[in-house]
Order: sequence, then C-alpha cells, then structure tokens
Amino acid sequence: MRIGELAQRAGMSTSRIRFYEARGLLPEPERRDNGYRDYPEDFLKRLRLIDDSAKLGFSLNEIKAALTRAGGKHPPKEQILESLHSKLRHLDHHLAEVEHRRQQVLGWIDDVINERPYPRETDE
Repeated sequence: MRIGELAQRAGMSTSRIRFYEARGLLPEPERRDNGYRDYPEDFLKRLRLIDDSAKLGFSLNEIKAALTRAGGKHPPKEQILESLHSKLRHLDHHLAEVEHRRQQVLGWIDDVINERPYPRETDE
C-alpha cells in the first residue's frame, strides 16, 4: 500500500511515518517500479505499536531498542510485559516525588497563611 493509505489506516500523518522511518523505527519499504514506496500490511501493526508506546511515555530510543531486540518483528509478550512493568515502576516513583512536592507546597501555603517563616529549615 502507498504511504497515504497507510497513514489513513494508522490514523496518523504521512510526515509522522516518514519521521519514524528516518529514526530507524521502520525498515525501508520496498519500492515499486514507479519509485513509490510499497508498505506491507505488517507496517500498520508496527506503526500502531510505535505510536501507542510513545503515548505511554516510552522514548523513541526505548521503542527502537525493543524493536531491535525483537529482530525487527513484533516484540514477544514477555518483552512487552517487562517493558510495561518497568514503565509502571518509573511512573510510581514519579508520582511519589510529585506527591512529596505537593505536600511541601501545601506546607508553605499553610506557613504563609499563618504568617510563619518559610521555607521551612527542615525542607530540602
């Protein structure tokens, strides 16, 4: 299929597909006799995996590494689960840091309202 059809079916722009190609996330498609790229059906699944992974917060380098480890094919279930669990641990850590900062801000608000000196000397 041509890039326009692939883009439409994947729900993304042709420029995004070309961007992924330029970053090495997609293999070079074959070319027809007329010079047009010919994208096989399996590119659609790969594009969705790349796009969905990026939306979950995986960097393009992480996605590329996962695809490389899988030999250019769809990564196996075990690899996907390992990556998702790692991402979940990272998100949980980030949420804990954000909650800590939130509590500090609330403490400062309380200090200002009650006219206590701020920042607190115990905060780091």
